[in-house]
Amino acid sequence: MKVNIFIFFLIFFFFNPLKAELIFENDFPNNIQGIWSPDCESELQVHIIGKNSSLWIDEDYVGLNMSKTSEVQGWTAYKWGELDGSYYYFLKKNTQNQLMELSPPDEWDGIDYSFLNSNDFSVYEECQFIPSIYQIIYGEIVSLMNSNLIATCTNDSNPQECINETFDFLDVSSDEELSIAELTRAARILIYFTFIDKKVGEDRDIGFVTYTTTSLFFPAISKILIGNYDYDNTNTLSLNEIYTDRVATLDYQNLFKDNIKGLDPRELRRLIENLDFLKSILIN
Repeated sequence: MKVNIFIFFLIFFFFNPLKAELIFENDFPNNIQGIWSPDCESELQVHIIGKNSSLWIDEDYVGLNMSKTSEVQGWTAYKWGELDGSYYYFLKKNTQNQLMELSPPDEWDGIDYSFLNSNDFSVYEECQFIPSIYQIIYGEIVSLMNSNLIATCTNDSNPQECINETFDFLDVSSDEELSIAELTRAARILIYFTFIDKKVGEDRDIGFVTYTTTSLFFPAISKILIGNYDYDNTNTLSLNEIYTDRVATLDYQNLFKDNIKGLDPRELRRLIENLDFLKSILIN
């Protein structure tokens, strides 16, 4: 009887392997980091891979994804989060220094990796430059990818370090003060994540209208922000001024996370339509 039970468990573990959850804890390998495209000359699609993030841009979609990676059978696996769920992708360079990309079949069980032997993969060439039009529109997002901000703020150990790193990233002039232009840059990044990133269809169109509109009235909003916190009357904001009267233990890292993605772009569009009056007052 005991022998039969032993044989049963032996067969169970060998022929019914438990589903192994991928553990994403590595940075993207150095040889994968870079600028990739199906056709560098066309400048229509580009996939930018950083240390712990990737940015996909084409004519119909733009998305920034934060992800660590996992190694599976010589492939680099990472997870791409969308509004409707998460998707897995697998990357590897071939002998021609091209980047190959595979995705699991629909309803993948997380166990069977035989699809990694498939020839049904996308191939990307390494590009020297980001297409100029994308660099102009998304330059701040690319700078964010190249900074230490993402790595610092995805570490939950010390939220205050996230705040300090955010300030350093926004402080383009490195004078330990935030100017109107630097605060306006922060606003453009915020608007990107709220209304453009991974949006499609009408929501994406509204997001681009919003993104463009912010360049008109956010300098004025930045003036008001400085006016509320510029205690030393320098027309800039220091980190000490931002911290004044703030609770040191406040979880700034997650303060807006649950709310900002829930904003309705249609509500913002109605707001923009009524901003002409406010803009005419603030810019003067």
